Amino acid sequence: MNNPPVIGIITPCSVTPQVELALGVDRLTDAGFDVRVHPQCAKQHFWFAGDDQTRAEALFEFAQDPTIDVLWSGRGGSGAPRLLPILDELTARHGKPLKKLLAGYSDVTALHHYVHSRWGWHTLHASMPASDFYDISDFHFRATLNLVNRNRIDMPWRDSRMKFLTSAPAEPKSGALVGGNLAVWNYLMGTPYQPRDMAGKFLFFEDLSEGYYRIDSMLNQIEQAGGLDGVAGIVLGEFCACDDSVANVLKHKPSPDQAREALKHKDKQETIPLRPTCGEVEALTEIFARRGEKHGFPVAYKLPVGHGPNFAPLPLNAEYELTPDGAFNLVNWDWLDK
Repeated sequence: MNNPPVIGIITPCSVTPQVELALGVDRLTDAGFDVRVHPQCAKQHFWFAGDDQTRAEALFEFAQDPTIDVLWSGRGGSGAPRLLPILDELTARHGKPLKKLLAGYSDVTALHHYVHSRWGWHTLHASMPASDFYDISDFHFRATLNLVNRNRIDMPWRDSRMKFLTSAPAEPKSGALVGGNLAVWNYLMGTPYQPRDMAGKFLFFEDLSEGYYRIDSMLNQIEQAGGLDGVAGIVLGEFCACDDSVANVLKHKPSPDQAREALKHKDKQETIPLRPTCGEVEALTEIFARRGEKHGFPVAYKLPVGHGPNFAPLPLNAEYELTPDGAFNLVNWDWLDK
């Protein structure tokens, strides 16, 4: 039997809660993994886990270490896109690191794209030790560890089917899956790190605490930057705590001499919502299905992946098949071939 991969934990994003990180590391070591935590994980610089140079050098140090197989981000947050130019400089100076697996999600989306496109790494959208390991179900946790351990498994959603916001495809469609957190993917647009050549690929998106109008603006930016050109389809995970915020307006027209005060103190006046609120399916249909119909690709949703309540692991830059009945099957992921 092969030994489990050695895991190196770095935090390239926000400040890391130390007790939660220790508890997460315990779960990994209890599962039989050798875990090494970089000292950078205890750093703090404003809201980041150390300044940009410190975070980038920590990631690159573990990336170069031949005894470490998996880099796992301790948590997400913000700041990962700031590291990309520094990683370019380190790569130019020292060469590409050995091929490994990067695990994490949310802000780590920027790094998933970077390490795959620049270094040829494997990437796994997965819960993180300092943020989700005690929210994740045992079922999804076991699936995550099995994939990290290079075990072929039935994906957690095998017995369920996604729903389509557009018409279902007439026949199965296959392609590589890219993407991750919608906001972070959007941040890459118009930069030297913008994802290119989406033709024939599935785009996966999930997000947290974003208003639907902001989600629409993000997708609009991606679309106008050419990020939807030729895609095979969009697969949506969970949009946790995303909603439609609607302002209240005056119900009755006040007299001219009362207008200023009435508009200033609406909370004390009789008000009504400006418009009806949109539910999740209605909003996602308007945002995503409209683009799908325009560009001629299907949009499926209800993959149990994202910021919760479900944290199913999702190999990225792997080959999948989307069927007309909503099955989403992992066809090939080269991390499992070793």
